Parts: sequence; C-alpha cells; structure tokens
Amino acid sequence: MIRSRARRLPVRLRVALWYAALLVVTVVGIGIFLVAALETIMQAQMDEALRLRASRVEREIRTGDDGRLDPGDVEAGLLELEPLEEFSTPGIYVQVRDSEGAIVASSANVQRGELPITPSMLDAVFAGQVDYETLPTGSENLRVLAWPVDSGAGTVGIVVVGQSVRSLDVVRDGVQRLILVAAAVASLVALAGGWWVTARALGPVADMTRVAREIAATGHFERRIGMPPADDELGRLAATFDEMLGRLEQTLRMQREFLADASHELRGPLMVLRGNLDLLRLGLPEDERRASVREASDEVQRMARLASDLLFLASADAEEVVEQEVVDLDRLVREVWDRASSVDGGAHELALGCHDALVARGDRTRLEQMTWNLVENALRYTPPGGRVELGLRTQGGHAILHVADTGVGIEPDHLTRIFDRFYRVDRARSRRQGGTGLGLAIVKRVAEMHGGRVDVASTPGHGTRFVVTLPLLAVGRSAPTGVASGAGAPALPAAQTAAH
Repeated sequence: MIRSRARRLPVRLRVALWYAALLVVTVVGIGIFLVAALETIMQAQMDEALRLRASRVEREIRTGDDGRLDPGDVEAGLLELEPLEEFSTPGIYVQVRDSEGAIVASSANVQRGELPITPSMLDAVFAGQVDYETLPTGSENLRVLAWPVDSGAGTVGIVVVGQSVRSLDVVRDGVQRLILVAAAVASLVALAGGWWVTARALGPVADMTRVAREIAATGHFERRIGMPPADDELGRLAATFDEMLGRLEQTLRMQREFLADASHELRGPLMVLRGNLDLLRLGLPEDERRASVREASDEVQRMARLASDLLFLASADAEEVVEQEVVDLDRLVREVWDRASSVDGGAHELALGCHDALVARGDRTRLEQMTWNLVENALRYTPPGGRVELGLRTQGGHAILHVADTGVGIEPDHLTRIFDRFYRVDRARSRRQGGTGLGLAIVKRVAEMHGGRVDVASTPGHGTRFVVTLPLLAVGRSAPTGVASGAGAPALPAAQTAAH
C-alpha cells in the first residue's frame, strides 16, 4: 500500500525526497561516527590523566618496614593538585587505601565517604594489574582507576583515582544536538536543492513528453523529438524516440501504400469477373461463353496467387529466423531450371551453371519460390529468342545464386524500388502478363530471412542480373557446369560444359 502510494507521487518529488533522505542518513551516519570517535578520544585522555595522577601518587608513598600502609606513609599535600594542574585536569579525586580496604588518605575534594570500587577491580589490583571502570556515585558517574601500591614485598595498598564524566556527557550531548540540527537543515536544503536539480534534469524529459503527445494527437509522425545538446542518457533516449518515430512513419506509409495497392490490384480482377458473369447471363454463343469462363478462371487464379503471396509475406514478416532443414542448393537450382524449361516451351535460350554439393540451412520451399520468382521474372521481361541464365557458385563461404537475362532492362530510377511490394516499372504491361507485383518483394524477404541479401544490376535495353548471396552450411567439390536451351531440356550431366 505504501509503495503504491509512493509510485503515485511525481518523479520530481520522489527524487527530491530520496535525495533528502540520502543526505540525512549520510549526515546522521557521519554524526554517529564523530560522536563515538570524540567520546573515545575524550575517555582516552581522561584515562591517561587518571593514570598519570595515580602513578605519581604511588611513587611518592613511602611504606615502612612493617609491610603495612599507614597514614604516615602518605605525605601531606601529596593527594592535592598543583595550581597549574587544576587547569589541565580539574576535578580529580584521590584516595589511598590499605590492603584491608580502609581509607588511609583522601584528597580535599572528597568531602565524605569513599570513592566507589568494585570487587573485580580489587581482584585486579591485588593481582598486580591496573583496572578502569565507570561507576555511578550519587547523581553522576565517575571514571575510576584502581592502581596497586607495591612495597617490594607485594601489594600493600590501593590508589583510587576518579574523575566525573559530566564534561564528557555535556560535550557528547551538545555534539548530538548539533548533528540533529545539521540533519534537519540538510534535509530542508536537500529538498529544495533536489527539487531545483530534478527540475533542470527532467526538463528535457518534459519537453520530449510534450512533443510526443503532440505527435500522437496530430498523427504527424514525420516530426522528431530532437537531440539534446549533451550525448548522455537523455540524448540516447531522444535518439531512440526519433528512431522509433522513423520506423513508425515508414510502417504507416508502407501500410497505406499496401492497402491502396492491394485494393487496386483486387479491383481489376473483380471487375473482370463481374463483367464476364454479366456476359454469361446474356446467352452468348458457346465459343464466347467458353472465352468468358476462361478469362474469369484466369482472374480467379491471379487473385488466388495474389492472396497466397500476401499471406506468405505476412507470415514472413512474423518469422525473423528460419532454420528448418538442410537444403541442397545445387539440386534445388536444377529443379527450378527443369521447371523453367518445361514452362518456357523453347521460347528462350536457357543456360544453367551449377556448383556441386552446396548446402544451406533453411526452408526449402521458400528458397525454391525465391529462385523461381527470379527465373519467372527474367522469362517474363525477356523477348522471345533472348537468353536467360541461372547459375550457382561458391565464394567465401557463401552461395552466389545469379539469374541474368538479355531482356528489356530496368531504368536506374526504378532500381531502388523494384523490391517494394506492388511496385511495377510498367503497371499495365505487368498486369497483362499476370504478375502480382510481389515476386521481387518475396525474393528479398526470403533472402533476408536466411541471413542473405539480393543485389541487382541492369542496363536498359540489354538485360538485368540479380545476385542472391546466402550463407552456406557446407561446401563440396566443384563440378563442371552444364548448359541447355529450349523447352523440356533435361538437366545436363556434369560432363557437359556451360556457357556463362
């Protein structure tokens, strides 16, 4: 619940709050460390002062031959501080006790009673050790040191030195209050500074949001967000937005063109079908009825092919990677050449040049359709008697499939668009020849899906050459190439020669 409410806060406020919280935690953490360090240093200084005072008193005590500590063994004034020492180590209390714990002497500032000492401190002293402890006495605490008095034959007494820790508590409390005040001031400064800094940092984001809203509202996808002056995260975000807008603009443009072209392509066959159906209702002679049925059947086949090509491209757009089977490219090319020889009926000179045992990985049906589209395109735009060449070779671990013809060629202005869907150099003639305008688009898409590419070079009036480059799975030994022409010519054996 708390997290969901926090997410509803503006980003600017959230960043300011996080910045303030981080700064407060940092200040408090440093303050705790400083207080602990200051307390340790002051206590160490206090312990050192107590040690120096106790050792001085112990050195000045003169025990008699009886091995006991008597009041006469402590000189008068020994337990009092010198005037100058009162400034450096004020408030030090001193008592001397014998081995039984009875008070032998006390400093003048010990008004009554005795300085506190614990059994553990007594045990440490009679073991010849020095012991420090902080003990309560009345309304305050004392830092107490127990120091043994050694007569040479053993411990005969104890020097107890104490000092109030009130000064240490006062300093510690004062520093803690200062740290709390500093944390409060730091939180206010952090909130104001974080609010101002985030406003400047998120300013470009607000501008990008405003432009994106305008683009979404108006549909003007040709606009761009614009690059911030710095090449940082915001700059890369703006560049990503612009790239996305460019792709979206291109997609929408292609969609509009596709819908327009598809409706135009379908309108013609539908009109022909409607006209032929109307003619069939008029009771025409048998030969004219047959012609009308034949024409209607051709248009239906053309529409079926158009629908099949559209479905193919739609499915190809959804499948970025194709890896289904091992494809023998040499056999595939020979099968396409056989089909072309059968369909052409001897109208063109067909030449075949193959490389032995070129193997790729992919969809054999689609690769065959790609190759057939190129050959069919060459046959369609090459006048009777012209030459169409289909070849396959290897180069640098890639299969190079080329289809060349001596046909009408393509003007340079059209070369950059011939792979667009429904694009035709001569729309009227292409439609009469039965093309759907999708053949070369399918060629390019299939090549790209298999990790390859397609290139084209053409000279108007002299012919066109398409080259498809595909990655190979394996490369076998080269075999001599074959050549044939005319209709129904079989695939030539490897012993025959080829013309390229």
